[in-house]
Amino acid sequence: MLKWLGDIGKKADHPMYNVEAAAKLLSDLPPDHGKALEEITSSLETVAATPAFPLGDRVGVLKLLDETGEKREAAALAGFLRNDKLNEFQRRQLWQATVDFREHVSAAYRVCLEELGHEAKPGEAAHRERTLLLVRALRALTCEGKALLLRYLPVRPRIWQDLAHFFSQAEREHVVAELVKAYEGDAQHTHARQEFLRLPMMVAAYPEAERTLDMELVARIIARLAGGFALHAQPDADCNFHIDLAQPAGPARNTPGAPAAATLRYFGAAQARVVIQEMLDRYAANPKEPEKRFGDDYSIEEKLVVLRRLLLFWGDAPPKQRWPRVKIEAKIKVAHGFPAASELVTRIEFSGMAEMSADQRVKVKQQTGIALQAEASTAAITEWMERDGSTWGVGVDIPRQDEAWARIGSLCTFHAAGQKAWWLGTIRRMQRDAHEHVHAGIEVLSKKPLSVYLRGIGEGAERAENWQTSSGSFRFTYINALILGDSSTPGANPDLLLKRDSFNPGIQYEVLMGGETPHVRLEELIERGEDYDRVRVTWLKGATQS
Repeated sequence: MLKWLGDIGKKADHPMYNVEAAAKLLSDLPPDHGKALEEITSSLETVAATPAFPLGDRVGVLKLLDETGEKREAAALAGFLRNDKLNEFQRRQLWQATVDFREHVSAAYRVCLEELGHEAKPGEAAHRERTLLLVRALRALTCEGKALLLRYLPVRPRIWQDLAHFFSQAEREHVVAELVKAYEGDAQHTHARQEFLRLPMMVAAYPEAERTLDMELVARIIARLAGGFALHAQPDADCNFHIDLAQPAGPARNTPGAPAAATLRYFGAAQARVVIQEMLDRYAANPKEPEKRFGDDYSIEEKLVVLRRLLLFWGDAPPKQRWPRVKIEAKIKVAHGFPAASELVTRIEFSGMAEMSADQRVKVKQQTGIALQAEASTAAITEWMERDGSTWGVGVDIPRQDEAWARIGSLCTFHAAGQKAWWLGTIRRMQRDAHEHVHAGIEVLSKKPLSVYLRGIGEGAERAENWQTSSGSFRFTYINALILGDSSTPGANPDLLLKRDSFNPGIQYEVLMGGETPHVRLEELIERGEDYDRVRVTWLKGATQS
């Protein structure tokens, strides 16, 4: 404390020598969020490195830089995730600005914490800012790690090492559970234990298999439910994972009989899983009840899909690879998206086509997005290198020119050498290597998919007895669907893929398959892909299996 008093009146050799000077300079930041973050990052670096900076001023200026940058980072991240007008280079610039900012925030707070440690006298009470600085440093590391995951890059070893360093410091100082409000805009108080667990819990949810938008939603859910996570120094029933503070790396799942160690910390979702299940149960009982938690920029369906997934991956029996993989070096033909799949896979025409006028054909084509006659495909086809494969999976390298559309949940229609027909799959896993090359895992959804027309006949769909009314107006409601025949779940009724946002529970359709017209009733949205909905249906009138 005496050292702090002695610093009063001193001035550092830096334009931002105190909070007032810093605030004045920060008022002139550029409106572009990426450029503003770059300027803030540069200031973080120089303020942290300037010698003879009075500690009180250094802490105050760095906190202000952090708080100012946090708002700009939120806007930059929103642009990276949702601004479709940005090209890949612009998105990459925004992303890099957020990574650099968070890296320099944690490094700057480390400087402050080390200086506080050097100045502390034996028996003296810890400085009032110490716990806050620890919590903010942990938060910055989590945000940096999340940003890397958003581009499917591994969390850097330095981040795990620094997380362990700061948390070990909090343990030594007995402030692990000391509540603070990290930032003024935060809805909840937090502490070092919660902040330490945020990134490990994100990684435990297997982000390689998540859409980038879903990763951001997971981060929000974790922030909201972090108080319900468990962390213990000994194995515990609530803890499925562990991390070693002495050898920091990503979280590992516990194995029965593994030896304990003093540096291991065991953690898990614990009470947070109970809260998630309560949310799901409440929605099942009241499906029309609005869900405002986790942000209005996600639909209730998107939130439910992510919550179910977290229960699965944080539980005792997460999904595992079911079939052995073999090495393959071969090129496969690939087309992207629901419209391309509708054109390329085996298509079933229906018998009423001949009775339709040219105008009616055009209207059906407009409704379904595909042609009624067997015409040349307009789907763009590219080539990918297949690296390995299993019965229901394919590992591929994604060329740089296709990175813009190849994402988790992207629908792929592909044709390998030796195949007789186009298969249907979706990208389930993505990773970037040290050279920024993207590798992906495709789950085969169907080896015998069918493209069919559905005609609405149930509640909410237009009804008609004839192809046209007496006035000649067109009254049928058609949609296109892909039947997932010959899938990895033999014996089950095949699911349907519909164009995204076409799902409406309870609606019944005729499946126009030649002379037979089985019916389906849409029951449940199983997953939402980039441009498709996978739907569980009930097949009626003895529908034949494909």
